[in-house]
Amino acid sequence: EYRNIGKTVCVQFVIGLLTYQGDGHDEETVDRLFHEQRRYGDLALVNAREPTRDPYRGDPKCTGEKIVAWFQQLVVTHRDARFVIKADWDTWIHTPKLEANLRHLAKAKEPSYFGNTLWCSYSVADYQPCGYGFGPLQAAGAQKVECPLLPHGRDAVGPFPYAAGLFWGVSYDVVRWIAGSRWACR
Repeated sequence: EYRNIGKTVCVQFVIGLLTYQGDGHDEETVDRLFHEQRRYGDLALVNAREPTRDPYRGDPKCTGEKIVAWFQQLVVTHRDARFVIKADWDTWIHTPKLEANLRHLAKAKEPSYFGNTLWCSYSVADYQPCGYGFGPLQAAGAQKVECPLLPHGRDAVGPFPYAAGLFWGVSYDVVRWIAGSRWACR
């Protein structure tokens, strides 16, 4: 049992209030979300699209949209947080061990990122990521193949590292910076 959950660790399931297509959810889904939140209080309902119906192949554009919306909510609802962690629904986290490690990281008092990193290029004109890889060389090769498939993809920039995958986290000052960034909120 993890005794720190609810005391020093807050666990929430982040749910986009819009479908992948940008519509509101059907009445049954809204009703289930309402009852889940009322009973357990463990949902962060954000004004963003759900990335996809398939949790293993989300659209990175929608995923980023959802994370920015979540960060914007966190700077209001969890102002006392020191770190924010995004984990997939099927990721097991030993919260007491994680909390102990984060206490050491907090001593640095610097903006922090930890976790998985992928590399990706970005078509600014299409407002769309393209060309993914596990390192800069793999992503550069993918950029040559994938980005030209977009209408303006030949002008894609990158590749750049980005947070991705089953587990990553940032310090609260990074959350605050992203939530207020005019680039992230586009």
